[in-house]
Amino acid sequence: MDGDSHLTPSPDRRPTSSVYSDDASIMTYLIHKVSEQTRTQEYETIASFTRENQALEEELALHQKAWNGTISMANEVIQAITTIRKSLVKVETKVGRAEKTWLAFWGIYKESLGEHRPWI
Repeated sequence: MDGDSHLTPSPDRRPTSSVYSDDASIMTYLIHKVSEQTRTQEYETIASFTRENQALEEELALHQKAWNGTISMANEVIQAITTIRKSLVKVETKVGRAEKTWLAFWGIYKESLGEHRPWI
């Protein structure tokens, strides 16, 4: 049995087969593969975030354009209302003057002019 004892590996030592002799290179290979996969996933995540960010920027640009259009239209409406109000004041003033002139032509006065008494 002494001749066979050198063939049986001791429990503390690994056998010297090619499977166990390349442990360091296998670990290096596995670490490299995991690192590559992690890097690939990171690049895919970055690309996904970049696409999503670009889509959001485009959507934001559309909303900004619509908002600017809304503000521009609101300004035009405010200008139109202001013009209408000014015109209304002018019309009311001119109608009042025309009414006075017309009534004065017929000798009718709404307000007292000196000694004349108002008719209306």
